Amino acid sequence: MAEVANLSSGSVEPTVKPLAAACYDNNLVNSQGMFLGDQPLRFSLPLLLVQVSLILVLSAAANLVLRRLGQSRFVTHMLVGVLLGPTVLGRSDSFRGVLFSERGTYILESVSLVALILFLFSMGVKTDLSLLRRPSGRAVAVGITGSLVPLAVTLPVFHALQPSLPEDLRGSSLITELAVRLSLSSFPVIADALSDLDLLNTDLGRIALTASLITDVTSWFLRACSAAVFLVSEAKSPAFTAQILASFVAFVLFVGFVARPAGRYIAYKRTPAGALLSEGSFVVVVIAALLSALVTDAIGFKYMIGPMMLGLALPGGMPIGATMTERLDSFFIALFLPVYMALSGYRTDLAELTKEETSEKWCALELFVGLCVSGKLVGCVAAGLFFAMPFRDAVVLALMLNIRGIVEVAAINNWGDTMKATAEHYSILTLSMVLITAVSTPLIKLLYDPSGQFMRAKRRTLEDLRPSADLRLLTCVYGEDHAAPLIDLLEASAGASRESPVSLIVLHLTELVGRAASVLKPHRGARKSSSGGPTPSDRIMNAFRHLEQQAAPGAVTVSPYVAQAPYSSMHHDVCSLAHSRKANLILLPFHKSSDGARSTANNSIRSINRAVLQYAPCSVAILVDHGLAAGSACATTANSLLQRAALYFLGGPDDREALAYAARMPDAGTMSLTVVRFKLRNWAGMGGSDEARDEEVLHQFWTRHRDNDRVVYVEKTVEDAEGTASVVRSMSEKFDLLIVGRRGGDDKDLESSAALTSGLSDWSEFPELGVLGDMLTSAEFASRVSILVIQQQPVKNTTGC
Repeated sequence: MAEVANLSSGSVEPTVKPLAAACYDNNLVNSQGMFLGDQPLRFSLPLLLVQVSLILVLSAAANLVLRRLGQSRFVTHMLVGVLLGPTVLGRSDSFRGVLFSERGTYILESVSLVALILFLFSMGVKTDLSLLRRPSGRAVAVGITGSLVPLAVTLPVFHALQPSLPEDLRGSSLITELAVRLSLSSFPVIADALSDLDLLNTDLGRIALTASLITDVTSWFLRACSAAVFLVSEAKSPAFTAQILASFVAFVLFVGFVARPAGRYIAYKRTPAGALLSEGSFVVVVIAALLSALVTDAIGFKYMIGPMMLGLALPGGMPIGATMTERLDSFFIALFLPVYMALSGYRTDLAELTKEETSEKWCALELFVGLCVSGKLVGCVAAGLFFAMPFRDAVVLALMLNIRGIVEVAAINNWGDTMKATAEHYSILTLSMVLITAVSTPLIKLLYDPSGQFMRAKRRTLEDLRPSADLRLLTCVYGEDHAAPLIDLLEASAGASRESPVSLIVLHLTELVGRAASVLKPHRGARKSSSGGPTPSDRIMNAFRHLEQQAAPGAVTVSPYVAQAPYSSMHHDVCSLAHSRKANLILLPFHKSSDGARSTANNSIRSINRAVLQYAPCSVAILVDHGLAAGSACATTANSLLQRAALYFLGGPDDREALAYAARMPDAGTMSLTVVRFKLRNWAGMGGSDEARDEEVLHQFWTRHRDNDRVVYVEKTVEDAEGTASVVRSMSEKFDLLIVGRRGGDDKDLESSAALTSGLSDWSEFPELGVLGDMLTSAEFASRVSILVIQQQPVKNTTGC
């Protein structure tokens, strides 16, 4: 680490980066090869490739270990840098001279800075400013209070202790800027961290994102204003001041009135609906991002302001945001942004912090860091408690907003570049950011289980629902192809009437692409897509509204919703909406679909379905479509594709739930229903509560429907599971729809029904469908018959999938 004289004090202070330019031959770029006598690592290109490869390999290896401890990628990359730096491996002069010489780090840092610029631009594009239109009171209070309290605590303490602080902190603005930076929460950092934790679409995650966006937009505005004030104060003449202000205003006007319309033209006029940007448009957008950094840096503002402003001005989602994610984030940024963080860790020298002369600086800086962190914790918790938030949730929210990352490291690097922070300050602050995040992330995982509220929810089952009560169905649709079979099923089986109404909650689920914040909101009616026509959500909701119009007045009400979330946490939205709307049943499409000629599968949808089965606050049904997709979504009672349904009843809670749903079918007026009761020969019975309940519900069902010509009750006595399979095989092709209980539990009261299927699960392909559901879904069983598998919400919702 080079040392320079501090002219103001006459002392010698180590700087973060060398001030003098490294002398090297600029022709040393490509090596001729070691067999011709060259040393490849003396040339820029081989050295760059070795440096990047080493950092990425070490980062991947460290991530395999640290992620098991709940650590984020930020912590991993920073610790890899510390390992390579003067704290560990960099203590060797030969290692540092060969792999991380001043010449080599200059080139590496330049490339990584380009990655940082594009990262900020990409996050700006994916930032949804609509979150600021109607933010919740909790988000506003948490954001404002969590920012003002640490400032109100830290700045008075700093002014009170200023005379006794070390000389390099006493007359510097470092503490003030540190307090401002740590009092705020960075939206890109919070969004990235919550995405890694699969908490983007949880209640606390949405509050944290909105609160961080409020403070971040404010901070970017204040940062631009402070840079302008600084430049004006340094101006040598009024003309120079006017040039500075005019340059920045011109850039803002260009972004708002030229770049934004051009971006919308590229996104909505030149790009087909649902497609990514063309190669030419993508290159134009990336060049614009790089030039925005160049312009703001050239006129005296920080290079980070330009890309962020331009990104915020461009439309997110499809196609620009999605293209950034697909082509930029997944390659260039993923490749070189870890290098930027590793270089920041590389400059951290922990050995310097153990020296006696550094202890005073260490204690002083850590005091103010601790005041900022604790002040933010107290402010966020206090605001959460004011809005009647549980204390544990308020603490988790405060921890979320205290997560630090690349934006804070970039600020510390900037302080080092401008000589506000010495090498010791830099090491202390970077280590503090790593420790804050390293503690916060595992604590969030430990304290916050977003599925807990669903597991503790009041049980809502069809078995306990009165026949005349309002049936609340949450119907999930992943794509337009799923709408038709679900509508046909609902129309033929829901049995809706004024006396027995159905409240239909329709949720269109799509993957979050090109945006940083998830979405769960009511569908507000027809909106034009980029091609000028209705969106997929519009077409899906219109089909369900047609169902509402075809039904008797007041019999069916449709409440449409749309959700955008990562596949890994999409089940949160399903369970949350079911919980808030008090749904009795969640209806899901199966992850495999077939048109008779070929079948397609989506394993992401399968993961969502399995998670919903595990955490749902009500009963769950999965529809396996083997022929309904070809039908009309607007079928009437006269031409419904479903005419004959069969229920295979083996016993247990799931079969009783299936019977409760099937009992509504004859009321629809179009369905004939056959209930097949399976009994085990020579079974004396265990006298359990489930067996008694099975007999009770079957008796109630037959008493209610014995005079209905469309209802048939049949009992089949079998010897074992092979006999069950034989009966199912012989009967299934006679029906359009087969209804079975999932029977995924292990209750001892199910011993008799377990004997009816013993051994059938040995070759199970889809455990989420249960034994019978999986067997019926296989190709040898009724390829044109659809299957409805129903699971009753367990007494304790711990059912595995």
